[in-house]
Amino acid sequence: MALFTRLLITLLGMAFAVLMTLVVLGWLALFIVFASLRWLLTGKKPQVVMMWQQVQTMRKGMQSGQGARWSGGFRWSSQSDAPRHEEPAHTHRSSSKSDVIEDVEVREIREKRYLPKD
Repeated sequence: MALFTRLLITLLGMAFAVLMTLVVLGWLALFIVFASLRWLLTGKKPQVVMMWQQVQTMRKGMQSGQGARWSGGFRWSSQSDAPRHEEPAHTHRSSSKSDVIEDVEVREIREKRYLPKD
């Protein structure tokens, strides 16, 4: 009798796992259909597609050796958890304005401005 009970509980557990898997796959299919219809109607890509494209861009950048420029010249040491400053892998820097970072001057606005009334 104990063998029969174990077998029955195992079969019920497997049926529950299969049912939950089918429910999750059904929700995923509905989400894909909804996201695709919204993409067609609005022209905005789904968040999943945008995130995947960003990950692919980062992956390609890391393979081409731009990882040192992204991290600002700081790399994690393999011996410790503390960051240490190392020279960037690419020492060639272009003199374009994209490398120049300018701070914004802060100024205080004292007078109150109101929107014009119709």
